[in-house]
Amino acid sequence: MKLAFSTLGCPQYSIEQAIETAKRYGYKGISLRTVRGESYLPALEEFSPKHISHTATLFQRAKLSIPCVMTGVRFTSPDPLERERQLKDAEAYIEIAHALRSPTIRLFGGPIPPSQDEKQTLEWIIEGFRKTGDRAAQRGVLVLLETHDSFSTGAKARALLEAVSHPNIAIVWDFLHSIRFGEDIGQTWAQIGFWVKDVHVKDSSQYSAEGFDLKLPGEGRLPIREVIWLLHRNGYKGWLTFEWEKGWHPEIEEPEVAFPRYIAYIQGLLSEFGIRIGR
Repeated sequence: MKLAFSTLGCPQYSIEQAIETAKRYGYKGISLRTVRGESYLPALEEFSPKHISHTATLFQRAKLSIPCVMTGVRFTSPDPLERERQLKDAEAYIEIAHALRSPTIRLFGGPIPPSQDEKQTLEWIIEGFRKTGDRAAQRGVLVLLETHDSFSTGAKARALLEAVSHPNIAIVWDFLHSIRFGEDIGQTWAQIGFWVKDVHVKDSSQYSAEGFDLKLPGEGRLPIREVIWLLHRNGYKGWLTFEWEKGWHPEIEEPEVAFPRYIAYIQGLLSEFGIRIGR
């Protein structure tokens, strides 16, 4: 297994600062979400057609991978023009991932508002994922659905993937969300294990369908140890991406505290289980 962090955990960092942080603490990858305070990456100069080759070179020189370029795209709007805008955003992120040699982008299924017809909204989501999958396949990029919002459980995520029925769609498993919506980790893996290409790791002491708090790794109640053992038993050799949501929750600890803590905690678990850390 390989260790990465999401830049959501260091939302004000530049690319150079994120790379230096990864090298300092021993991470092998950085997933991109927020850079210099901006969560819409296509708006930043670093990811423009003129400058993105330089950004790619920075990662290559540092020998760091980019496991995922994480979007906020979702296709739940009843407005067809808004859904088309979301598709254009997805296409922009696909181009960024392709230029940076990142294998995946992340999309959300999104929350289905109670005021909307669920069947109709699902049709919009399915259509959006199929179109995104087609465009991503042309650029050699895989599209990941995150277990989140109305698709937090393995059962819900699997139902959506089966409805989309596209070979270029897989899953990033954020196990906090599947657990807080009532599914144990064994049940989730049984539903979606075949499709899991990335795992988001965080810890929490208070969580339910209504919300959650965030704790430093090992200070909460989430079964991180059991998740890693389950992944190991089932032959998972992908990324364990630390998603420290500093960008959404500025009150939590700084990245200078959280990032080394994650490395130490997860490396301890991997060592305990005799799991080799990937490079």
